[in-house]
This record gives sequence, structure tokens and C-alpha cells, in this order.
Amino acid sequence: MTKVILESWREGLQKISLSKLQNEKLGMSLTDSKKNVDMLLDDHSIIFEIEDEIVAQEFLVEAKRLGVNCKILK
Repeated sequence: MTKVILESWREGLQKISLSKLQNEKLGMSLTDSKKNVDMLLDDHSIIFEIEDEIVAQEFLVEAKRLGVNCKILK
């Protein structure tokens, strides 16, 4: 199990793409994905526990590209 934390966001955050990423990579509903994005925008950290380490790495890289400050928790 790999933990990924979304700590904060940068200007230009691609909110819709971040919601879609959660839906596609993590299997979350679009409603829950949007709630996570809204929480991130309200300065809350989001932690995901992802079974597959490769999926976690792919999610991390893409989230960073979309404007999220995130990392893997060891």
C-alpha cells in the first residue's frame, strides 16, 4: 500500500483534470473527486492509499503536472 498526500495547489491548478485523474486512476466517483479538489482548494491535505505502487507513481507525476504539490509518504 502506497500513501500519496496532496499537500497544496499551485496557481493554474487544472481542477477538472485533477477530478478526472482521480476517477480514472483511483476509481473514485466524480462527485468524490470534486469534493477532494474542493477540500484541496480550501487548504486541506488529502491522503490516498493506493494498492499498486506503479499506479501511485503515475498518479503522483500526473497530479504534479496538473498543479498539485504532492509526494509519497514513506
